Formats: sequence, C-alpha cells, structure tokens
Amino acid sequence: MVTGATAQEIDAKADEVLRAMSDYLAGLSTFSVTADASTDILLRNGAKIQVTATGDLVLDRERGFRVVRTGPAGENTIVFDGSAVSIASEALGVHFSLPAEGSIDTAIDEVRSVLGTEVTGGADLLYANPYEGLMFDVESGQYIGEVTLGGVSAHHLFYRAKDIDWQLWVRSDGDPIPVKYVITSKWMTAAPAFSVQLWNFEPGVATDDSSFSFTPPEGSKEIDPTTTDGQAILGEG
Repeated sequence: MVTGATAQEIDAKADEVLRAMSDYLAGLSTFSVTADASTDILLRNGAKIQVTATGDLVLDRERGFRVVRTGPAGENTIVFDGSAVSIASEALGVHFSLPAEGSIDTAIDEVRSVLGTEVTGGADLLYANPYEGLMFDVESGQYIGEVTLGGVSAHHLFYRAKDIDWQLWVRSDGDPIPVKYVITSKWMTAAPAFSVQLWNFEPGVATDDSSFSFTPPEGSKEIDPTTTDGQAILGEG
C-alpha cells in the first residue's frame, strides 16, 4: 500500500519493476546471498568516512535466517531460529539473545526496536512483503533507466520518501533479483547514506534446523542488549 504518494507520482515502469522484484523474493522459500555493505559515518570535525562490511546470508522463511558478516569490528553473527534472535561479536567476545517468537518480520522488527535500524540495513528486502515496507511514506518514484552493474544489466529505480531517498537496481535479464540498494538521509547534515551491493544470489538452497542453531563463541560473555555495550556490538561492522 502506498501511504504517501498518488499513482500519478509513481512512474509505472518503476512500480512494475519493484513489484516484480518484491513478488519474486516473497515467493522464494529459501535463498542465500553475499552482501557488501557500506555506511557513511559523520565525525565531529565534519569529516565523512565510509565503514564497510561483507556478509553472507542464508534465509528460510519457515525456519529463520543466519547472517555472518566481517567488518572493522571483526566477525559478527546474527541468527534467528523462529523463537529468538541471537547476536554475537567474536571480536568483542560478547553475545546476547532477544525473544522474537514467530516470523522473520517479527525478528527484524525486534532487532530494530532494540538496536536501531542501523544494524539491519538492507533488511527491507527480507520481509514477507518487501513492496509494502519499501513503499512506506513514499512520495514519488522514478524509473531512471537500464544500466550495467557488477557485470549484469539492471533497472535503476529512484524513490523519494518523507525522510529518505532510496535507489534500487534490479536485474533485468532473467529473474528480477536486487543487485544494489542505497538509502540516503535527506535531512541529516552531509546526507549520510547506506548502500549494499548483492551478489552470489542463490535461490532454493537446502537448509535444516541446524542451519539456524546458535552456539556462543568459546569464552563469549552474555550481556544485556539494552545497555550501551549491547547497542554498540554491530556499530562498526
């Protein structure tokens, strides 16, 4: 459901591509993908630096998901097994769990409510209905054109929402797989952005319950996720 824009403000081609991508992802029971993510960090002296991390995701809509990503803060693991989200920082030697009974949507929302949206950048694409979440507060949408990105041909979409602008590149040959996603904060100083480039996308991967089991790293200390230490676990990676 479009909450902020009329049909006339959404380019028909942009909407067609976005719906096709969303329907494709929603229709997959399992998939895996590798993501290179970058986040702009604004320093007090006015400098803007980009923090990067690479992560591998395996998702099963019935069982859960596992993300292992490596960045400046070392290796981090996020696992959802249908009843809880567990997060560990091997580099910091700490871990914690958040109750999240039910769906992947519930798990993502719980992590965002406790730790903020920064640690779940790109998770909009993992919801059961990606289209609905992406279109929240959207004011306009534009089809930019077809480009080559990462060696593949892709549709380039540009959307404006109330507080952010976002862009999405969707593969134009074969299945409508997302290949890049960029979110830019419109009203923050220096307009910091988050971007994620997706590759090695594999639908229909085999999983079992052990794929989403969580065992804390040896010697890891359990902490309270509502504390400053808990909120900082994934801040750099």
